[in-house]
Amino acid sequence: MSNVLVFGHQNPDNDAIMSAVVLSQLLNQVNYNGDTYQACCLGPLPAESAKLLADAGIDEPQLIESVEEGQKVVLTDHNEAGQSVAGLEGAQIVGVVDHHRFGGFTTAAPLHIIALPWGSSCSIVAKLFDVLGVVPTDTQAKLLLSAMMTDTLMLKSPTATDIDAAIAAKLGEQLGVDPVKFGMEVFLTRPSGSFTAEQMVGNDIKQFEVGDKKLLIGQYETVDKTRALGMIPEIREAMRAYQAEKGADGIVLCLTDIMEEGSQVLFEGETAVAQKGLGVADVAEGVWMPGVLSRKKQVAAPILAAAE
Repeated sequence: MSNVLVFGHQNPDNDAIMSAVVLSQLLNQVNYNGDTYQACCLGPLPAESAKLLADAGIDEPQLIESVEEGQKVVLTDHNEAGQSVAGLEGAQIVGVVDHHRFGGFTTAAPLHIIALPWGSSCSIVAKLFDVLGVVPTDTQAKLLLSAMMTDTLMLKSPTATDIDAAIAAKLGEQLGVDPVKFGMEVFLTRPSGSFTAEQMVGNDIKQFEVGDKKLLIGQYETVDKTRALGMIPEIREAMRAYQAEKGADGIVLCLTDIMEEGSQVLFEGETAVAQKGLGVADVAEGVWMPGVLSRKKQVAAPILAAAE
């Protein structure tokens, strides 16, 4: 019997946290492969995740910075080494549950991979309950639904599918809540008014290999972008500092307003390919891109395509 670490990506969002927490619970419930599964995280918890877990009386995932040689791991909500834990190249990846593209992914042995183009990794975890013949508890349903709603921006994101909506409706019925209203309540627990420029840049950011360049793509979600737009000089300074800290070539930040359904996009560093992929040029105040809500589908995908 082995202890398997289950974790999402660096700078975790609610989907990365809840997919790791609930998946590890599910695998322990069914005694999967006779192993034990421990939820971990690769960074501080988002405010909504911390509150949901505290309200449920569930311990926060263990914060880890690296894994040892041969450690068994399950990756949720990511699969790229640049977004994962230090030491991953020496670990034994035994499973992946993800809804993103696959980039540079190799393993030494066969493994369980469940990758579906749905709006949330927690949608996939919810489906796994059905596959394994387990009914989620109300607490598990609440955690899953919270992440589904925040990751799909209350099903407004172009990444959201009819399957996500159907799963959300089922979980909402179990809990006796409207999924969208519930999701907005979860979203509003974020202390958006107190975010610093550094937090806007670094709280939800991922690294991508774009040609021979390392590009960081971040997203700050809000229900009112007014305050963020008044902080553009500070945000740009924080972008440059974060880029230098991570040794990246460039950085893109989307200030996403979920009520106005669009993003103000800022560029720093070497971002010619990013500007080409998005079809916009860098300007001091940033570029408003109406309808752009998904980093994965509407930002990272066209940038990566432009590099090919």
